[in-house]
Amino acid sequence: MIRRTFDVLVLIGIIGSVTYAVFAHRDEVMQVTRQVEARFLPCRSPITYSLGSVDTRFGISKTIAVADLKEAESIWETSPGNDLFEYKDEGGDVVINFVYDYRQKASDTMAASGIQIDKSTSSFDALKSQYDSRAARIASAKKALDAGVAAYESRQKTYNMQVAKWNRQGGAPPPEYDRLQTEKAALSVEAEGIKTAESALNADIEILNAVGTSLNKLIVELNLNVERYNQAGASTGREFEEGEYVSEGGSQRIDIFEYSNRTELVRVLAHELGHALGLGHVEDVEAIMYKVNQGKRLSLTKDDSVALNARCASSLF
Repeated sequence: MIRRTFDVLVLIGIIGSVTYAVFAHRDEVMQVTRQVEARFLPCRSPITYSLGSVDTRFGISKTIAVADLKEAESIWETSPGNDLFEYKDEGGDVVINFVYDYRQKASDTMAASGIQIDKSTSSFDALKSQYDSRAARIASAKKALDAGVAAYESRQKTYNMQVAKWNRQGGAPPPEYDRLQTEKAALSVEAEGIKTAESALNADIEILNAVGTSLNKLIVELNLNVERYNQAGASTGREFEEGEYVSEGGSQRIDIFEYSNRTELVRVLAHELGHALGLGHVEDVEAIMYKVNQGKRLSLTKDDSVALNARCASSLF
């Protein structure tokens, strides 16, 4: 009897502990529950999403970002009652962040420099040629700048030695003093020239890096033979992705890295939302779920629809 009573008390303790844990972490529990439902009962209830951080360097307001997200959502909700996603001001299952890094910086630099490209091999070849010529020009400018800096430093050293010498003697006579003042002014002008040359060189290097990143992007978008084009000297050693869907540690997020215009942004948002639905890539190059964002349409292709219908029909129950 005592043992039975003890077992009952232990059971009550376990139930109480579980109940407390569920209550204390109800938001996390509900989120995990929704993730499990989305995986095994796809399309039964909408996936909620919220806008997270938006780096101001993208130049897009949160209001516009939310509007673009809702348009991306509508691409998938093609029929009445097909409520696959639901926007929440905060606390959504999927959090969308705009992460500014080398990719968007390259796009912005290209635009500011007036360099326009399209997604074609001829555009790649023209850009590669520009990269090579700019790289050669930078190498030449750097060599000239290094020589100029060395000459300036030698001239400055001589000036400093002469000033120190006359200081030890109690001061330079008027003619020598005037000459040293003239030399000081000339050195100041030379230093400003070096700073100007350094700034121009750094700006040119920034454009070169942007062109290199754009070449890497085109290699991915055009599915070019990397071995053939790896002599462009443009490899950053980093994979180029405009966006990424990540599910880890019980949380889900979409990171947006780069876009050139609103159509590209809405498409990449829709693409990553497709991954949140559990969709993989399809073969149609115009499709939302094609592996790279090179289409123009803001609607599903046949391949997209087939993938969506198959996913929604894959419920285990």
